[in-house]
Amino acid sequence: MKKITFLVIAVAALYHFKPELFPGFGASGAFDSKGNPQVVVFTAKECNGACEKAVENLNDRKVGFQEVPLDGNEDNIKRYKKLGGNGIVPFIVMGSRSVQGFEKSMMASVLAQTYGDQYLTRREQIYYNSHFIADGSPVIYIYGASWCTFCKALREELGRRKMDFVEVDVEAASDRTLMTDTMEIGGYPITYVGYERVVGGGNADAVLAALKRAGKRRT
Repeated sequence: MKKITFLVIAVAALYHFKPELFPGFGASGAFDSKGNPQVVVFTAKECNGACEKAVENLNDRKVGFQEVPLDGNEDNIKRYKKLGGNGIVPFIVMGSRSVQGFEKSMMASVLAQTYGDQYLTRREQIYYNSHFIADGSPVIYIYGASWCTFCKALREELGRRKMDFVEVDVEAASDRTLMTDTMEIGGYPITYVGYERVVGGGNADAVLAALKRAGKRRT
């Protein structure tokens, strides 16, 4: 009985952090009949160009996807809500993950979390490779600047928690322009854990939560 209880707890924990491994076990998302992650893009006419940009970006990356227009289609709207849509378009579902709206950097991050390096550009692959150590394990990687007070606070908090991290001073980098354009760095800090671009990347709790979710690098 104890062994069964332990197995149930272990499976539940794995499902919590890796729901895409259980496509037939309550996983909500976009998967084919074999459990492989698929990409579904919910769009609407009044999208202010963001839907078109998302579709164009996926086409440029040669990602296969299904576009699902919401305008006046009750079945599509129900599907949208079921998968987590909350009024924002485009809403892009990739397996068990999703993106609200369109940002190139977030699109790349979620694609990489879902498919590995397959759909990253060559420039993105170079920078994402820095987010992992030699054995493929993810690291906390901070894009910051020497004068950035939020970067300093994050460094100090991670240090207090005895967490290792790598930080690059973007403004002192020889490839600053290429780096900021490729990784869409519009402010500091921008924090990654492996493939994941951390929402609220200046918050140590958000960074450590991402570290718990992170998996090894895939190519």
